[in-house]
Amino acid sequence: MRIRLAVGLIATLLMAGTASAATTSVSAYGVGSLKSEWLAGYNGTNGLDTNGLFDLGLMGQANIKVYRARFRQDQVVSNGAFTQWTLLDNLVRQAALRDITIEPVLINMPGEVYTPPNTAGARTTFGNFATAVVKRYGPSGSYWPSCGCTAHPIKVWEVWNEENDAPFWDPPSPSQYGALLALVRSKLRAVDPSARILMGGLAYPSTPGPTKMEANAFLQQTIAAAGASSFDAVGVHVYASDPARGVNTLVQGTVNTLKTFAGTSGGAPRQQVWLNEFARPTSLDDPAGSQAAQRDWLDQVLGLLLPRRTTWNLGPVMWYALRDYKQPASASLRYGLRLTNADDTDAGPKLSWQDYASRSAGAAALPLPVAR
Repeated sequence: MRIRLAVGLIATLLMAGTASAATTSVSAYGVGSLKSEWLAGYNGTNGLDTNGLFDLGLMGQANIKVYRARFRQDQVVSNGAFTQWTLLDNLVRQAALRDITIEPVLINMPGEVYTPPNTAGARTTFGNFATAVVKRYGPSGSYWPSCGCTAHPIKVWEVWNEENDAPFWDPPSPSQYGALLALVRSKLRAVDPSARILMGGLAYPSTPGPTKMEANAFLQQTIAAAGASSFDAVGVHVYASDPARGVNTLVQGTVNTLKTFAGTSGGAPRQQVWLNEFARPTSLDDPAGSQAAQRDWLDQVLGLLLPRRTTWNLGPVMWYALRDYKQPASASLRYGLRLTNADDTDAGPKLSWQDYASRSAGAAALPLPVAR
């Protein structure tokens, strides 16, 4: 009997691993933050954040099935080893229980300060961090058998965030970032040959300079440094007040840069383009009018963008924040699709929430980017 049970268990595990490895699609809609300026939504001291769980539930019900969250090197390292997994285990499990897959941003920010790996030694350590996370949460990840959930293995890994813009990388350096991108790709692929590498979301600074490099120049130089096959998709961040400029100038410029310097497939860029941050804030002084303006901006951006899904090889779109911050003094804390009470609980939808949720509700999943 024990032998039969053991054989059956092994067969079940092998079948589960095969199913996970065969994941080939990604949700068309996602969210990049639950509460503005708090990407994880879980606190290591206080345990699970019940308000964050409510947010994940809203996402799952609306078929918004991707949550972009920081995976921080500094939070999982202890005495030189990557062993502090409690916070990420909680996040990954609670998302999976609601049929949501994490899109991790691999990053390092000890003391809440962005600390890019801009030396060979730092890159090696970061690469080891990438190896550790894919071994834990990838298709054959050691975490899934103990999760108590349906496995939602991570297949797409974003390498850093807004690396063309300080303070995320100060000063921006395509050669340094290209070296990191190539190293992380090799580390991830060594564990999961089907892993997809997403170039960190590029900012479009309004005034490029020594600490804010123009996005498409940075992209071109990174391709030159790391090679056209060092990534499978690139993220872009659109906050331009004019939707036409945001799509027809900024994103179009990135598409053209990819086609020129990384090649084409069927007339579209070889790499997917992910709009993994876009948002417009509402105003405290004009809540009704600004809510309508936010909704109209969302409609205009997606109305211009989504008809080009095939010709631009577009991946998912991700609104920046599900909810406002509880004390949203600055505009950056009012990007939410929903409002927040002073006690940090959900205070109901803005006009844009219904728009976004209705779009996502019936949206079919998209193919993952092709692994280069």
